[in-house]
Amino acid sequence: MSGNWQQYIDEHLATVKKLQAEQEAERQKAADEKRVKAESRKATMKFLEQFIDTAIKFGTLTPEQVSIYLTNYRLEYGDNALVAKYLGLVVQLITHPQTGVESTTARFGNGGLIWRGQTYKNCRELHESLVALMADFDPFDNNIVWLEYLLQDLFEDESKLAAAPFRDTWPTEVILIRQLVEQSKNAVEIPDIDNLTTDDMFIIQSLVGGF
Repeated sequence: MSGNWQQYIDEHLATVKKLQAEQEAERQKAADEKRVKAESRKATMKFLEQFIDTAIKFGTLTPEQVSIYLTNYRLEYGDNALVAKYLGLVVQLITHPQTGVESTTARFGNGGLIWRGQTYKNCRELHESLVALMADFDPFDNNIVWLEYLLQDLFEDESKLAAAPFRDTWPTEVILIRQLVEQSKNAVEIPDIDNLTTDDMFIIQSLVGGF
C-alpha cells in the first residue's frame, strides 16, 4: 500500500512539474514575442523618423509619407506626443535652410510670405499649404494661432526656433502653444441668445454670420 501511495505521489509531482514547465515555456514564449514586437516597433519608428527627416531635408516629403508617419507615431506614443511631433515637423519645414519661410515685408502679417518657392499673401494661405503637406491633419482645428506663434519666433531668431524641437524645454513650449490656441477660441464671449432682443441678435448675426 505504501509503495502504491509513493508511486501516486511521485506521479503527481511529475505531473505538477510538467505543468509548471509548460507554463514557464508559454510565459517565455509570450515574453519573447513581446520583446520581438517591441524591437520591431522601435526599429520601424527609428526608420520612419530618419526617412521623414531625410525627405524634409531634400524637399521630397509627401502627404502620404506624413500620414503613415503620424498615424504610427500616434499609435506608439499617444496624442500629446503626436502634437509635439507635428509642431516639430512644421518647425523643420519652415526653418529649412533652402526652402524655409521668409517674408518680403517687415511684419509677416502684412503679406509677402514665401515658402518652398511659392508666395502667400497671408498666414492663412501658408497655413492651408502647410496642412495640405501634413496630410490634411491639423491638431488645432484650423486655428492659425499656433503657426503665427512659430512664425513670430522664426523671424525673431530662426536658429533658435530651428533648435527648439530638440531641446528639453520643447514640451513646455508645446503646452504654451496649446494654451494660446485655447485662449484664442475664447477671446470673444458669445452672449446668451435668451438675453438678446431680436434687433440685437440680428446685429450679431450680421457680423459673424450666425452663432
